[in-house]
Amino acid sequence: MTLLHVQGHQTRAGCGWRRKICLRGGGGRGSQSRARCKEPCPRMVQVPAPVGMWEETAFPRASYPFADGAGLLVSSGWAPCLPVWTLTAPAHPSLFCSSLLDAWTVFNPPLGSLVLQPQRRFGVVVVGVGRAGSVRIRDLRSPNASSEFLNLIGFVSRRELGSIEEVKQISLEDALSSQEVEVAFICSESSSHEDYIRQFLNAGKHVLVEYPMTLSWAAAKDLWELAEQKGKVLHEEHVELLMEEFAFLKKEVVGKDLLKGSLLFTAGPLEEGRFGFPAFSGISRLTWLVSLFGELSLVSATLEERKEDQYMKMTVCLETENKSPLTWIEEKAPGLKRNRHLSFHFKSGSLENMPNVGINKNIFLKDQKIFVQKLLGQVSEKELAAEKKRILHCLWLAGEIQKHCCSKK
Repeated sequence: MTLLHVQGHQTRAGCGWRRKICLRGGGGRGSQSRARCKEPCPRMVQVPAPVGMWEETAFPRASYPFADGAGLLVSSGWAPCLPVWTLTAPAHPSLFCSSLLDAWTVFNPPLGSLVLQPQRRFGVVVVGVGRAGSVRIRDLRSPNASSEFLNLIGFVSRRELGSIEEVKQISLEDALSSQEVEVAFICSESSSHEDYIRQFLNAGKHVLVEYPMTLSWAAAKDLWELAEQKGKVLHEEHVELLMEEFAFLKKEVVGKDLLKGSLLFTAGPLEEGRFGFPAFSGISRLTWLVSLFGELSLVSATLEERKEDQYMKMTVCLETENKSPLTWIEEKAPGLKRNRHLSFHFKSGSLENMPNVGINKNIFLKDQKIFVQKLLGQVSEKELAAEKKRILHCLWLAGEIQKHCCSKK
């Protein structure tokens, strides 16, 4: 158990109060000062879950328990006897920093970022250092709320790289056997995911894996059962659901009756041996459709290929539970730009293509935050079950699409 020491001072400054907050403990230090010209805040403030409640105690200087990242003490002095406001919450508040500060700002000027080191940090190894792995390493090394709970131990790669940005390379065997490593971020090619997940789960590690988790529904189901047996978190990344475009679409389709729709994705070629059949390598588009319109059934699927030209076109006809048709097309060839073209027709109107809705910022970091919340037990069983159901449904559909296409060759 760590003690978080809080000491506050107040002085009269012009027409208002100047407050200085000093925080010590939990491995972190910080101070904030700010002038203000407003009335004292209420004696009790209710803030949105899961942040908790602020409760006043009348001690100008005190030390309080700070166990399992479960409390934050902040001084707020508008009276001669400086009150201390205690935040009681199920987890470390830096995960919910924006909510905490939003709630506080209603009654006070912004405090800025309160940085406290959590008591619990999970040792992490990144497996695979391509584009996704490099982004993961960058985010793990950057100062942010979720990374405060993660300690980057090293990376695993088939290539002999030595180190990347002062992060050391370690062998797979050392990563699996090390008690210091508690979490694996699997960022290798899709064909290797299943084997890595199984090895790390059997070694008693939590796993974050880039999509698709596996290249078959049966393997994913088996791995999820293994994770549950071991009592470990198995998290499949889906950054496409954290994009600005998806947030826009989600708002556009809510409450509307779909008549028909289509989604075309174009890009350069991918090596099937490394990234899987197009229905698996393109599963993020399928995930969009399922997340927008619910579980889907397969009507038909075809695959057109010209291997000498590295050309591929997969056309999939799907159907919603209300029998509304959806067409999903993946087209890949050298020189094709990475792009999405969509068309959704509703009883109340149509949506043709995607407007410019802004830049996607820190989507891998947002996914990391979700993973950390799972590690800390802050995601409900209902949410976890719904996510698992969606992921397995998409993997099952991808497998059925592959069967249909291969049977017609």
